[in-house]
Amino acid sequence: MTLDFATSPGIWRSYARIAVSRKPATLRAGASTPRIEATLAPIRPDPAHLARYASICEGPRTDVVPIAYPHMLACGMHLAMLSSVAFPVRVLGLVHVQNRIVRERLQQSGEPMALRSWIEGHRDTDRGQEFDLETEGRVADRVIWRETCTFLARRRGRPSRQEIDRARDAALAGNGEAASTGFAAPADLGRRYASVSGDYNPIHLADFTARPFGFRKAIAHGMWSLARCAAELGEAGMAGPTTLDVIFRMPVYLPAWVILESRGDGSGATFALKDSAGSKPYLTGELRTAGA
Repeated sequence: MTLDFATSPGIWRSYARIAVSRKPATLRAGASTPRIEATLAPIRPDPAHLARYASICEGPRTDVVPIAYPHMLACGMHLAMLSSVAFPVRVLGLVHVQNRIVRERLQQSGEPMALRSWIEGHRDTDRGQEFDLETEGRVADRVIWRETCTFLARRRGRPSRQEIDRARDAALAGNGEAASTGFAAPADLGRRYASVSGDYNPIHLADFTARPFGFRKAIAHGMWSLARCAAELGEAGMAGPTTLDVIFRMPVYLPAWVILESRGDGSGATFALKDSAGSKPYLTGELRTAGA
């Protein structure tokens, strides 16, 4: 299945399909995910939208496009793919568990970017079924940005506390001086970020809309947490090929005060976003550049 868009597709049509979907929560035995592709014609970042994104993610307001911003441009296309008849499981309930971004060079705000996405197949894991949504961004016929979003269709059960602790410790291991800083994730963050991203998943909007999906309160968008950490770590100043890897481990219930712990060296940093006590990791990650 191939979807081609001259402009970003409207999100509300996708959400309407998602709301009435009767798809299963996970793939039935013997079922598979067919290849679904989509393209979006070159789109130039809107300066006002970039400013709003920079404001909510606390990034610098420059002519450089933040490393996670192309995900915003692709959001409508992603929703159209996942809500299509070809995608075999329901979208509500999918959990974003991992994200990898590779930026070959900085994108200037005046440069239009064409986007292409695809998804095909899945992996069976102890927690459920994982799906990789791949996206590439092309400027002047050269791919300069790539992303892999990994989603989980959950089965019952979750990783053990011991497993999470091991992953957290591994993410913060290595050379370099450790540093930490704190910042707020306010109660209205989910709604504010949704107004910029177009991601109006009810688990982010309010406590009462999050509870039917197993969350006691509204939770922060994972892509906000990722972008906020990357901005704090100075990704905008990394001119060479840059990679941002993040594993989402626990939801950030809103409102919250969070602590970003990092250990840097000459090429970047490993980091973890934790609760106010510094004991529970919401996400762990690594930001690296090959230099100018």
